[in-house]
Amino acid sequence: MAAGKVTDLRKRRIERLAVDLARVLVSTTYLIVEVAELDSVDEWRAAARLAARQRGWQVRTGFSQTREQVFAVRVDDEAEQRWSGQS
Repeated sequence: MAAGKVTDLRKRRIERLAVDLARVLVSTTYLIVEVAELDSVDEWRAAARLAARQRGWQVRTGFSQTREQVFAVRVDDEAEQRWSGQS
């Protein structure tokens, strides 16, 4: 039963973080965060993907070349229009 509780806590952390990340991704279309500032890079990336899925966006997540930063970039049509200045 303990494993179930751990999974539930992780899921809740990801869901809460997804809400916060979506607020930023809706306005900027990308995020860059220092790995050292995160409790869990895996949870942060999962939250970014969840935020995108929940809103019908596409997002790419990854690391900088030095692996000191993690990023999430929207690559859906709406984000592309913003980058090209069409909206």
